Amino acid sequence: MLNVVLIGVSGFGNIYYEDILRQVGKGNVRIVAATIINQEEEKEKCKKLLSLGCRIFTDYREMLSQINGVDLCMIPTGIHLHTPMSIDAMRSGCNVLVEKPVAATIQEVEALKRCEKETSKFVAVGYQLFYSEGIQKLKEILCQGELGKVRCLKSWGIGPRNNIYYQRNNWAGKLKCDTHWVLDSPYNNALAHYLNNLCFLAGSNRKRSAEISSVEAELYRGHNIESADTACIRIETKNGPIILFYVTHCNEDPVGPVLEIHAEKGMAKWSYDSIYDSTTVIEFNNGKKESIKNEDSTALRDKMYHQIFKKIRGENALICDLIIAGTHTICVNGAHESSSIHTIDRKYVKIEKTGDSITTLIKGIDQIILNAFEKEKLFFEMDVPWAKKGERIDMRNYHFFKGCYK
Repeated sequence: MLNVVLIGVSGFGNIYYEDILRQVGKGNVRIVAATIINQEEEKEKCKKLLSLGCRIFTDYREMLSQINGVDLCMIPTGIHLHTPMSIDAMRSGCNVLVEKPVAATIQEVEALKRCEKETSKFVAVGYQLFYSEGIQKLKEILCQGELGKVRCLKSWGIGPRNNIYYQRNNWAGKLKCDTHWVLDSPYNNALAHYLNNLCFLAGSNRKRSAEISSVEAELYRGHNIESADTACIRIETKNGPIILFYVTHCNEDPVGPVLEIHAEKGMAKWSYDSIYDSTTVIEFNNGKKESIKNEDSTALRDKMYHQIFKKIRGENALICDLIIAGTHTICVNGAHESSSIHTIDRKYVKIEKTGDSITTLIKGIDQIILNAFEKEKLFFEMDVPWAKKGERIDMRNYHFFKGCYK
């Protein structure tokens, strides 16, 4: 049985808390310690953890200094805390599962890689959708050349967020938290899974993402925040396929995400939404068709833990590691190098207030995204009145995010 520790049980940390209880119930792990800074607010969770023999701390560094023989430290904390906490955990002797995104900047990812080498520990990143049977089947088919040369991989997702979402902590919607980069946004947080999967599927190596050649982006905000809540991104890869990604948090109803692959011998669609039946469908030009039902969130998280536990035991395993997750970070950094964050003119925005909740809607954004997705263009190429062209940024040999906003 593996020994695990957890840093945080509130917010998204609640998902990790539930994961641990499930894995304890399966007999896979023993929870030996947890850091909970808000114990008065989380009395029931503290009581449950104590009943499992778990020690509870208020400072994660103290926890790491007092525990021994721990196999995995789980870190579902703010983006700006991922790198320092992961490094501290590895240096204390733990492997790490850190929530996505792995970090805000590529230089932080490089620091984590150096620490992995220094400590002989590993970091896995919490992209559970990476473990979807549909995604892994698509990767296999693409690497075997069954769909032929891939022309384009693209995805869209529209998921509304109100002002309360951006008030839930001290880094939501921020570019920085104090002096540390966060780059919070739909493409670097809520919908980061889908950009990460696009990069993974575009890679010609079975266990690697694509090498990124350039990024061109348009970043916008409708909400009263620092960072972006709406974006379109074009990514060129070294081995050929173009990646396109469209997202917003400024619409009315959640739809998608949907991912499509277009190649010379057919196309594929992967979706994770009840409206689209959460399936993977592969259609070949010769009439052959395959369909795979995508797993629910709990099943995907269990598959993620299964692979991580295998790697801890020294068995052959496929995890979303720093190289794969770092490719997503390169794209995010490229997007912010490419574009300023443009505040959309208020005449194109609708504000609705219900009680304490304020909803911000960009007029017509659903159709704008669907049209751009269908035509494989960026917003400025569609003559969207508020659109502003970004720069095409060369990402070859990119190792440092400068954050120079124009």
